[in-house]
Amino acid sequence: MNRRMAGIALIAMPTLLTLGVMAGCAEQGEDVSQTETLTVYHAGSLYQPFQDLEAEFERTHPGVDVLLESGGSAKMINKAIAREQAGELPPDIVASADYTLIPDRLYEPGYADWYIAFARNTMVLCYRDDAPGADDMSNGTRTWYEVLRNEPVKYGHSNPDDDPCGYRTPMVLQLAQKYYYDEAASFGLSPDPNADDLYDALIPGTESERGRSGGTSEARPSASVEVVRSKSVELIHLLDSGDLDYAFEYRSVAVQEGLGFIELDDHVNLSRTNEEVPGVEEFYKQAAVQIVEDAGPPPTYKTETGKSIVYGITIPSHAQNRDRAAEFVNLLLSESGRHTFEVENGQPFLKPPLCDHPENLPAATKDVLAQ
Repeated sequence: MNRRMAGIALIAMPTLLTLGVMAGCAEQGEDVSQTETLTVYHAGSLYQPFQDLEAEFERTHPGVDVLLESGGSAKMINKAIAREQAGELPPDIVASADYTLIPDRLYEPGYADWYIAFARNTMVLCYRDDAPGADDMSNGTRTWYEVLRNEPVKYGHSNPDDDPCGYRTPMVLQLAQKYYYDEAASFGLSPDPNADDLYDALIPGTESERGRSGGTSEARPSASVEVVRSKSVELIHLLDSGDLDYAFEYRSVAVQEGLGFIELDDHVNLSRTNEEVPGVEEFYKQAAVQIVEDAGPPPTYKTETGKSIVYGITIPSHAQNRDRAAEFVNLLLSESGRHTFEVENGQPFLKPPLCDHPENLPAATKDVLAQ
């Protein structure tokens, strides 16, 4: 076809080339003037699996252009709300690394009326090549929290007001302090002095300052440095460049990026349920972080308590392309979608996915969820 068209181009006017291209599209039954757009706001940690879903969806829906925009879940949800408040169309899909942000922030204004909880994750500590203390952590001769506290390293996390990974990092440190020092005896452990006041040492400041500004602290005699970025995936570039030694990330992101990482105890990593580790959900709830609910001025805050990491997805009530959005959600929930997450990207699916208001789901999605 290309050789034939090239021959015609030598003697024909450019208009004929345009007609030839249009005729070729018509033969395939595709009207190039009717391309649809599907806009998806999603958590930064979903970047790679959603890229894969986008490619599969566009392959089976050649008239649809999927536009993905990623960022911290809270930040993306707030952006969707701002669009509605400005009288603009919301995105067609919102996917959050914390499913509870969907009902908490979208339900009361009437911007959404259901969510599906579909995937899980685990907090880990990633490290760059040759990071001070990384070999000792890996072979078990030193604990991760002792290294962060006592070595002159740079460790990072995302902003708790923008990103669930950002408020989960302080929770991890609160839980580590409780598990390894405050309540160690109840778990059959000897209290470790390195975990004493660990939260104040690694995430210092008042409740409205913690985890936002970073920097050094007198509580860390090594002068280790806390680094903060808006979303957790931004820290990966700093690890790659050597400007950061350690970063708190989701395990799936570490696997996708080929990063070295330290596994955290199940009582600390926010990954388990009571069915898996008896009593762990009650232990997680002992961790709490204040995050900005409304920037104001003056700002108002909401308390987030520790819970297992579960992702959620919804279609906003006023989305323009709800039918295509439902088809994308159905792809995510399909066996192909599960394979994309679990096998190709190292992120476990919730089995089964759960919906709080199945009566509000698109009809086709009800059928998929029931399978």
